[in-house]
Amino acid sequence: MEFVKLNHADKRQAECIQGHFFDSYSVEARLIGIPDFPPLRRTVDNIRSAQSSFVGCMINDRLVAVAEIERKSNGSANIAGFAVRPSSFRRGIGSRLLCHLLDTLGNSQVTVSTAWENKPAISLYETHGFRVANRWATQSGIDMVTLLKADEA
Repeated sequence: MEFVKLNHADKRQAECIQGHFFDSYSVEARLIGIPDFPPLRRTVDNIRSAQSSFVGCMINDRLVAVAEIERKSNGSANIAGFAVRPSSFRRGIGSRLLCHLLDTLGNSQVTVSTAWENKPAISLYETHGFRVANRWATQSGIDMVTLLKADEA
């Protein structure tokens, strides 16, 4: 397993990232019962112009997971996207990618948001020290939760 920085400004890389997000978020949409799930509307152009960074998890030269990280001016970070290929679910890949991100981010405060009904994602984050910081709803009425992993310093 290898972790690599992805060049999301490159059209082919952005298409690959968008494909991973679409496949993973399609599963989440079915899980929470929301057919018009906003993350599924994200375009390749949106990914290409993002001010965030993208990290990929490779196995045998094949991209199996992607994370998007937004760095804040105060040193904190937000995991803005996190997607594991459905064919790679339940193999510890998400956990290993999350560990890599947390190691890379050091003692930064890190947040991540997901649908309240996405219990597998919430469980993953809580296993790695995140705690529910806020429960809220999107404008379209999707119940969400923001989890926080605070500084360890």
